[in-house]
Amino acid sequence: MRDDKGRYATPENKELSQEMEELRGQYLASLMSQKTGTSDRTWDTRRREVGYWLEYCTVNGIDPLAAEESDIRGYIQGITPLADTTVHSYFTSIQSFYSIVINDAADDSLELVNSGGHPCDGISLKDDYGISRTAEYKRQNVITASNLDNARDNDDVIALRPNAVEKLFDSVPGKRRETQLRNEVIVRLSWYTGARSVELSGMRIENIDWDRCIINIESAKIDPRENPGLARRNVVFPKEFRLTLRRWCERVRHSFSGQVTPEEGHILCTTHSDEMQPPDINDVIKQTARNAGLQRPLRPVDPGPEDTVKEWFVTSHRLRRSAISHWVNDIDTIDINQARLLAGHAQLSQTIDYVEDDSDSLAEDYQRGMQA
Repeated sequence: MRDDKGRYATPENKELSQEMEELRGQYLASLMSQKTGTSDRTWDTRRREVGYWLEYCTVNGIDPLAAEESDIRGYIQGITPLADTTVHSYFTSIQSFYSIVINDAADDSLELVNSGGHPCDGISLKDDYGISRTAEYKRQNVITASNLDNARDNDDVIALRPNAVEKLFDSVPGKRRETQLRNEVIVRLSWYTGARSVELSGMRIENIDWDRCIINIESAKIDPRENPGLARRNVVFPKEFRLTLRRWCERVRHSFSGQVTPEEGHILCTTHSDEMQPPDINDVIKQTARNAGLQRPLRPVDPGPEDTVKEWFVTSHRLRRSAISHWVNDIDTIDINQARLLAGHAQLSQTIDYVEDDSDSLAEDYQRGMQA
């Protein structure tokens, strides 16, 4: 299910009961004693995702220590709209929870009520649900950046080259000038800020600092209790874009839509709503790519007349990935931690995934840096 901002709602939006919080704490303590090499990132993931499962159990009247395979299958059914990699991670955390409980020797209260063994053993995400840990486009088609025109060389992250993104700006759809301007703002904001479509949808005029070219936004994937400093973040746009954005916000937007109030409210709107929804933002970006001759299906690679394209090369999320890739690989004045803050990543390792290896210039860069 999605919340009123178009984001997938998770049980983490609610507080765990004291009983479930204690159970999660027992699990985490046992995890650290059994798996001494557990990284901070893995610990954070297990804490968060086991919390999702325990809250699901609370809502559905399930004793986690007495859960059966059917209970876990019900949970999986509820999260299948999420990305394959996300579902796989959630399921892995449940597997971890029961493996740790079964093998715990220190806490007498941490044991399964039933003697049926690991409740996940009879479940195969791949065979039962067609879900793989590997991203769908790689699993089905082994597509990498090297297979795509206008894509960067880093095979870990498929991203558009900056010169390809420039083509998008002249190809925005719209029968009216006002619509074209709104759509240009969408594409440019997506590229300049690296914001997710749901974050673009939530951007508000009153949160723009026109002097510093900054927009303060609500981060879509950050739990404010775990990372309060990232619950909101500043994104930045070039000074050259300020005139275009200001023209849209202060002169054109309220004449384009009768649903908005001048100089306040959401930046992006439609003629019938004061807030443009993430799927509509994504549709504009995909159509822009078609107009620019950059769009192509990734999955399936060559769709037949009856096939539905399940993933396109150019989407709002691809523009986000492309922006982050541009920051970390092309712009010397943005360091890796600054890129992390701009992207709204909780972990630095998430941002490092975007860095392209450049062993050819390693020695030269080292010598230049040491002489500085």
